[in-house]
Amino acid sequence: MKLERAWLIAAALGLVGVQFAGCSDDPKPQQQTSSSSSSGAAGAGGDAGNGGAGGGASSSSGMPPECTTAADCKNNGAADFCGEPSCESGKCIRKGLQPPGTPLPSQLYGDCIERQCDVTFNIGQVPANDPYDDAKDCTTDVCTDTVLTHEPVAQGTLCITPTGSQGICDAGGSCVTCIEGVQGCAGGFVCQMNKCVGPKCANGTKDAGEGDIDCGGSCLPCVDGKTCTFGTQCASGVCGGGTCSIASCMDTVPNGKETGVDCGGPDCAACDATAPCFVPNDCKSGVCKAGYCEAPACNDGVQNSDEMGVDCGGSCPSSCP
Repeated sequence: MKLERAWLIAAALGLVGVQFAGCSDDPKPQQQTSSSSSSGAAGAGGDAGNGGAGGGASSSSGMPPECTTAADCKNNGAADFCGEPSCESGKCIRKGLQPPGTPLPSQLYGDCIERQCDVTFNIGQVPANDPYDDAKDCTTDVCTDTVLTHEPVAQGTLCITPTGSQGICDAGGSCVTCIEGVQGCAGGFVCQMNKCVGPKCANGTKDAGEGDIDCGGSCLPCVDGKTCTFGTQCASGVCGGGTCSIASCMDTVPNGKETGVDCGGPDCAACDATAPCFVPNDCKSGVCKAGYCEAPACNDGVQNSDEMGVDCGGSCPSSCP
């Protein structure tokens, strides 16, 4: 009876789950209480604990940001006209500053190439119809897939010789006064080395007007060392002490391999703007256009004047990277 009364009292107090020593085959009240407690509200806490563990794993296993500033994105190229490195949402990107296909303001003349922005916002190049004009009447300047060629025009095409006289084009693209066996000379002149010369220029005699035997005057110019009276009788254009002199870069005459007066060519210093030229190296600016040297500019694709780089720095408005 005492036991039954104890049971009823326990049930009334909500302690049915409590076990008493001596009434269980496995008397472990502390362990059972802990287990009963963990299967209740603490069980939900266990799920929350698992969630916490999951969040920690995501944070610890996730990669750190690739960048915090654009300075961290060195592998995305330097800043230029087309784009610049940028850090957005922790990722390095190449930020476009111009639409793809935009030509750069600085272009090299005559290279058959246009430099422009590509789809990755870097500087690329595409073929362009920008042939280098060699200033010769007897050639056609052609760009073919970024390759420049100077193709000879048809033999016999009329042209103006370097001395300013009427001539015809030969098969090699040069303007000459005659072509032996193709077109002769008028007025009794004869064709000699593609030039019209007097009829006595092959008689082995020093005739009137000639500087030496069969040279000078109406004949081909006399070579260095031949006798002369005037500079016009000499190939160098210089007659010194009765002898045709060797061309030099200080004789005030455009001779030898010069393109201008004492400038240009492989032997003399480069020429100033407006002087005649054949190739860019003939000019101080590095720009030879249609046979004449150009003045330095900030968009010619060449480092010249006081520039610190190609078309940047110095007196140019753009600073160098």
